[in-house]
Amino acid sequence: LRVVEHDAFGSLLQYFTGSKQHNIALRERGHRQGLKLSEYGITDLRSGRLEKFATEEDFYHRLGLQLVPPELREGQQEVERAEQDNIPELVRLSDIKGDLHVHTDWSDGQDSLEAMAMAAREMGYQYISVADHSAGRGIAHGLTEERVREQISEIRRLNEGLGDIRILSGTEVDIRADGSLDFPEELLKELDVVIAGVHSAMGQEQEKMTQRVIQAMQNPYVDIVAHPTCRLLGEREPVSLDLEAIFQAAAQTGTVLEINAMPDRLDLKDIHIFRARELGVKLAIGTDAHSAQHLSYIRFGVGIARRGWCEAQHILNTLPL
Repeated sequence: LRVVEHDAFGSLLQYFTGSKQHNIALRERGHRQGLKLSEYGITDLRSGRLEKFATEEDFYHRLGLQLVPPELREGQQEVERAEQDNIPELVRLSDIKGDLHVHTDWSDGQDSLEAMAMAAREMGYQYISVADHSAGRGIAHGLTEERVREQISEIRRLNEGLGDIRILSGTEVDIRADGSLDFPEELLKELDVVIAGVHSAMGQEQEKMTQRVIQAMQNPYVDIVAHPTCRLLGEREPVSLDLEAIFQAAAQTGTVLEINAMPDRLDLKDIHIFRARELGVKLAIGTDAHSAQHLSYIRFGVGIARRGWCEAQHILNTLPL
């Protein structure tokens, strides 16, 4: 536990936040300016005078730099960008207008459609998109075509009385091993948002798995690909995918790729988000919520998006309804 005076707290916070590489870059910059950096402040090497900084922003400004957000302190050109006052305005939690991936008790979720909508309204959202599983997901109580149409009717009924929150009808449709989808196109086109995801045959070789996902993206009714690498942290390795090919295909087809905010997924991860964004791929942050409580996980998705240098304009669900 390190304790300093209030007027040195900015220096302390900066010194112990971010990567080693970032702090080395800062120290080297300071040294060229005749300065020594520490958790107590910045010392002028000629006079020996210590300047203290109550905020991180003041600390960075003393070095001639724009404030570098903690998520970008990775030694990846952020110091050079800060010198040019070229650090982007990263996406914030307050920018999110809705959640595009939630489950209900119609499949494997715990709460009702109405309960999920009410919880989303309390968060200030304009919309949520219901993405209950397709029938191919037997373990997830997936919906048949008939049940999906029943759910669409129930959503329409609820929307008539909800007022300032809209439920979007959707599905998380399984991408089968051969790249086909669990539901026919005539059903998919009735939905507001179609999310497609791999949930089976995860051991396929890279070429086959990559083509499988690209084939799903080429379907005109698929809007979003969920948790693209299928990883579960500490439990399951990512599937074998040529992500560069996936990103190129997503950019060409206009398919949105998900940043899944579940703490055990965080998929896409930061370096993948960075590259997808560079290639002009639109991204969406979804919690994959299976209960109303899970909606708060959106903050993890926003955090990972920030690590990938995303601004609000890169994230689909910063848009209004």
